Formats: sequence, structure tokens, C-alpha cells
Amino acid sequence: MSRSRASALLCALLPLAAGAQVNVPVPMQGVDVVEQLGERVPEDLRLVDSEGQPFRLKDELHRGKPVVLALVYYRCPQLCSLTLSSLTRALRGSGMKPGQDYRAVVVSIDPSETPRDSAESKRGHMQALGISPTTPDWRFATAAQPEIDALARATGFRYRYDSASKQFAHISVAFVLSEDGRMSRYLYGVEYPARDMKLALVEAGKGKVGTAFDRVLLTCFKYDPATRSYSPYGLAFVRLGALTVFAALVVLLTVLWRQDLKLKKRRGATA
Repeated sequence: MSRSRASALLCALLPLAAGAQVNVPVPMQGVDVVEQLGERVPEDLRLVDSEGQPFRLKDELHRGKPVVLALVYYRCPQLCSLTLSSLTRALRGSGMKPGQDYRAVVVSIDPSETPRDSAESKRGHMQALGISPTTPDWRFATAAQPEIDALARATGFRYRYDSASKQFAHISVAFVLSEDGRMSRYLYGVEYPARDMKLALVEAGKGKVGTAFDRVLLTCFKYDPATRSYSPYGLAFVRLGALTVFAALVVLLTVLWRQDLKLKKRRGATA
């Protein structure tokens, strides 16, 4: 296995090994994600999109929609491509529509990358998502080192540059922000379940995105920090069951009351 493949595999598996006693290779030391739920991302960061146009992160916020954020680098030999491919599959499978239900921003952690690099990456992934590569609802961006550092600190994204392999060591993670720029949810791995993505967006959207059924579904599933995924919420199912029994009882009593009323009317008519 090549060094790049080994590094990518280790990056992908590192979250699963959290807490385990393992010897972490030097390139991976210090690489982690420290969750900062509820904290705001810096809105005035200066970024440049794939069209070469400067913008600020706040341009994507405060639009009444959650924002999906990913930190990758476009020349990554394997892991970043897997991360973005999984992200597009999860969003496509969630049934959510960019611009309508959410907005998305991908930012490179490599300050040497250019809009040409981001444009090439965006083209392939937007085609996989089935939307135009020029869509303004999903921006692929580059930035200078101070901007990258500020965004990494705000999200708790700890990465490291390995000079020997000339690659960045980092964990595969996607961030879901509320419309006001607060960290709402972290999704890990190289395969994001579409259900988890939908629930994270509905949760971050605070009922403003998704269907009524999605919002009901969210009450039945809660995010489990131990498994880093959404799991069935037992108490919610108990409540739902009790509500179903109560509704059935109301229907039954109504039917019996109407039958009894009809019977009394018939008896009165024949008396």
C-alpha cells in the first residue's frame, strides 16, 4: 500500500479509534476534531470562489437555511475526494435541494491552491450531484493561511502538513451550521448516511427546512455522541405509541357513542 493510501485510510479510521491505546504515526500526531457545538464561525473571513470572485463567509449565512461546510484540499490524492463524494451522495440521498433547503461551502486548507483547482473539483462533484457546476448555492473556495487557520480554530479542525509526503493529514468530517453561523452538528467518516445528513439539516434549520414528516422523524431520532450518528430515541417511540393508543381509544369511543345514539333514536321512534 502506498504512503498516500495508508495515510488516507488512517485518517478515515482515526475517529473510530478515539480513546483506544494506539501508536499514532508522527504525521497524524495532533490531528483531531475538537467539537465546538454552539460556537460561531468567523463571518468576515475573506475567501475566493471557483469563479475567482472574492466573498465572505457571512454571504452564505443569515439566509434562513443551514450551511454544510467541509475543509479539504483539492489536490488530495484520495481522502478528500472520498469525503466530497460521500457528501454529495448523502445530500442527494437526503432529498434536500441546494439553495432551497441548504447552502454549502467547501474551503481548501492548502493556501497554495487556486480557483482553477477549486473549479476542477467543483465541476466533477456538482455533476455527480446532478446540478450545474456554476451553481452559486454550493461554493468551492480557496483562502490565505490566516483565514484557513481562523476557520480551523473555530470548527475545532486540527490538521497537520506532512513535509515528507507533501500532504495534509486530517480527519474526514463535515460540519453543519445553523443559518446564523453556529456549529450545529459534526458528521464523521468517508460515508455519511443520507438519513443522518437529512436529520442534521432539519435540526440545524430549526424547522424551517424539510417536510413536516422530517420534523416528526427528528423527534424519534437523537444524535448519539458515542456512535456519532442519529439513533432511535426510545422515549419518543413510547410517547408516539401512547399517543397512537390514545387516538385509537378516542376513535373507538366516538364510534361506540354514535352507535349508542343511533340505537336510542331507533328505540324512541318505535316507542
